Amino acid sequence: MTSKRTRSVLGTAAAVAALAGFLGLATAPGAPAQAQKTLKLTSYVPVGSGSWNLYMKPFIEHVHELTDGQVKIKGFSVGVLASPFDAWKKVQQGVADICFCFPAFAANHDPANAILAGVAGGMSTDALMHWIYYGEGGDLWRGFRRATGNLHAVPTGVSPTEIFLHSHRKVASLADLKGMKIRTTGAWADILKQLGASPTVLSPSDIYTALERRVIDGTEFITPATNFKLGYHKIAKYIIIPGVHQPSSSNEAVFRAKDWDKLSDKNKARITLAGQLAAMDSYMRLGLQDLDAMKKLRGGRNTFVKLPADVMAKVTELARVWTADQAKKQAAKGNMWMQKIQDSYWAFFDQYAKYGDYRVQ
Repeated sequence: MTSKRTRSVLGTAAAVAALAGFLGLATAPGAPAQAQKTLKLTSYVPVGSGSWNLYMKPFIEHVHELTDGQVKIKGFSVGVLASPFDAWKKVQQGVADICFCFPAFAANHDPANAILAGVAGGMSTDALMHWIYYGEGGDLWRGFRRATGNLHAVPTGVSPTEIFLHSHRKVASLADLKGMKIRTTGAWADILKQLGASPTVLSPSDIYTALERRVIDGTEFITPATNFKLGYHKIAKYIIIPGVHQPSSSNEAVFRAKDWDKLSDKNKARITLAGQLAAMDSYMRLGLQDLDAMKKLRGGRNTFVKLPADVMAKVTELARVWTADQAKKQAAKGNMWMQKIQDSYWAFFDQYAKYGDYRVQ
């Protein structure tokens, strides 16, 4: 049965074909139908949760629709097949066929993942989508997964800027971060250490309890709409904005390379397109939800604090130093992917900042 969400995005089969052709993904007509087993997808959130409905569900529905049901996916909640931190490994082992993953969860394994996830102080969502889908980002991402894990990545699920912190303590300067216990992931965890804070990596399902019991002083997680549903504002007085630690973020659907290579060219193209459609779908839907959530949060009892410009600039400075340092360390081990990805990322960041000044910011 065709989903309402897919119909709203694609309209008709003709529209799908036109869009695929425009994106360079169309294949020759008349290819033989290719039946596929039902693929098991592991997620980093529970099935049916707000994040599931925003990210994983649209991807699965678009895949089903665009492949005419030839590629079927069954989603599993976090923890059933894999944790958020070992999902790539479970795909390699065949426990899951696909992981819908947030690359920052694998930053300790390879720091290049922190950039792919959307690095602190880095690109806006608009810039990141340009880099991933029509710049060098997508090809580098796929090349990185192939070379380092025999995996194939389909970039999907893009998020706008997050809330910097739901916090029990006011943060209005760099000095205020010193000594704070903050839940986070990826490169931001290392950068926070340089700022004197104590980062704590927690699974999303453990954040509320840790914040409520003051095991942590503050947390970043996702954007206003999701955080509002999770109720962080009910237990932490301060809401710190904007989310310079995560100006944008992105997810990926990861397959075993050998499984991907067995797919028909047509289904490869359609699944790739499904990832891009899902990214746009989640970005737009979440953007509207975020506006509504911020209206509610502004009308509540929380105290909002806006980070000053010097904090924003310092985060970008430290992020660039961090990625360059990590690239050197990886190069010393013979791994040049961090260098390739960080060079491309920051080059596009600078290009967008310099020549995108005509845009309304």
